[in-house]
Amino acid sequence: MRLLLLDEHRAPVEEPYIVSLLGWTKEQYLRDAPESRFCEFVRGTVIMPSPVRAEHQSRVLFLSWLLSGFCEAHAGEVILTGPAALQVAPDIIREPDIFVLPADQAHRARGVPVTEAVPSLIIEVGSRSTMDIDLVDKAAEYAALGVAEYWAVDGSGRRLHRHLLGADGRYAVDARESGRLDSVAVAGFWIDVDWLWRDPLPPARECLAKIEGG
Repeated sequence: MRLLLLDEHRAPVEEPYIVSLLGWTKEQYLRDAPESRFCEFVRGTVIMPSPVRAEHQSRVLFLSWLLSGFCEAHAGEVILTGPAALQVAPDIIREPDIFVLPADQAHRARGVPVTEAVPSLIIEVGSRSTMDIDLVDKAAEYAALGVAEYWAVDGSGRRLHRHLLGADGRYAVDARESGRLDSVAVAGFWIDVDWLWRDPLPPARECLAKIEGG
């Protein structure tokens, strides 16, 4: 990962990188940050990762399609995807790839950022530039917010890191490379982790039929 502050010689910049813009206020971020790309606010700093790879976006769309189809038919949760913004602390706004709000919090899915709502499940599909942030910083923030379940998908390493919130307010983490993974936060929803590593990804409609069949 490169922390890109300034390319004064206009030399080519190799990915992955993260751009950090210092000295912003939350009000300035909400007013001026671009809506067209991921852009997070952390304690006065605006963080912008390098553009995502097609494989990243394909996994996000695949998982969001499965969750949206399942929840619409069964659970009634609200599914939001980045760059929808979620306030996870007074001075931190994140844009999770996917987050699931329980049905009784659906009315709070309004405006920018979403506030006073605690997702039941958050999924981050990581890249080489963001995986450390996903596994350390965001895991700590989501645990403090009270998110019951958090998946950090490492496409390069072919591991899904599932975090489950314990009674002590800390996450217990297990990494899955393959096999069936049942969600705790979204009852009845599961995936075969192997689906995420196929190239091309399997047809989402067929996978959803398998999920609905139990």
